[in-house]
Amino acid sequence: MNIDFVVPWVDGSDPEWINLFNKYSEKKIISPNSAIDTSKKRYTDNGLLRYWFRGIEANAPWVRKIFFITNGQKPSWLNTNHEKICWVKHEDYIPQEYLPVFSSHPIEMHLHRIKDLSNTFVYFNDDTYLVNPIKESFFFKRGLPTDFAILNTLAPRFWGHILMNNIIEINRHFNMYTVICKNISKWFNIKYGINGIRTMLLFPWRKFSGFLVSHLPQAYLKKTFLEVWECCGETLRNTSTHRFRNIGDVNQYIFRYWHLVKGEFAPHSPTYRKMHSGIQKEAIGKIRKAILNTTIKEICLNDGDDSYLYYNEIRNIFEQKFPQKSSFELS
Repeated sequence: MNIDFVVPWVDGSDPEWINLFNKYSEKKIISPNSAIDTSKKRYTDNGLLRYWFRGIEANAPWVRKIFFITNGQKPSWLNTNHEKICWVKHEDYIPQEYLPVFSSHPIEMHLHRIKDLSNTFVYFNDDTYLVNPIKESFFFKRGLPTDFAILNTLAPRFWGHILMNNIIEINRHFNMYTVICKNISKWFNIKYGINGIRTMLLFPWRKFSGFLVSHLPQAYLKKTFLEVWECCGETLRNTSTHRFRNIGDVNQYIFRYWHLVKGEFAPHSPTYRKMHSGIQKEAIGKIRKAILNTTIKEICLNDGDDSYLYYNEIRNIFEQKFPQKSSFELS
């Protein structure tokens, strides 16, 4: 199986990017209760990207290609001539009418348009890392993405609105009882552990109320993107017109939800050898243990308002784990 990795990145300190961002953000009317998110904290480069590449080389040497997506930026140390790296600019695959874009959502909507992308790929955010050897079967089994179908409820906040927009589309095209009964062993599965109780409690509802998600690398089939575009094209085009995150958006999880309700996935634990943590003072010890031990496979390190205070500590931990430059770095 040819499995590719896809990761978007932006350097929010780049003067050219800042000028472009300001040019378009100033056209928006922003208030504390705005339905548009133009916060610049989403675009901070924390200096950890090189360890993302070191983790890939050390722990997933089987990856076919790495599609590195930017608006045209690239780190000065990155070897974009490496045989496995495909440097993809937004203009290379996102229709011109939606550019420039400063939201990850339109970037995600069009991934299937990337030239030469394999039908089986894993989508990473640049704050998710592989920290120990991992097999292809962690992401795909029998040609299907590994995943977990667990019902959940949603909190009424900006992020929750976006997830609910995904759910509205799913309920528009699928009947919950029909979906679950058709693949009941994939919805009530021992691999989900105690999280399976969520599905039991929410099963009496007549419609999907939400799905449990984890902010970690997500396996996809390209054909799923094509199907969702065919059925929900108007919704995806609407999201694509939003240069900044908008409360009316859908995001990448609409594609994940689609393969869940169609039963096109292999059941997998939502927590097995995975960890999610914010970068904050009280979490440094936990993060160090997770990165340096040999049991955790994937880790997500989310930024918070004061995370910049601890970047050096996190870099030192990663330097202990991956002290050698990867072949993706220029000598």
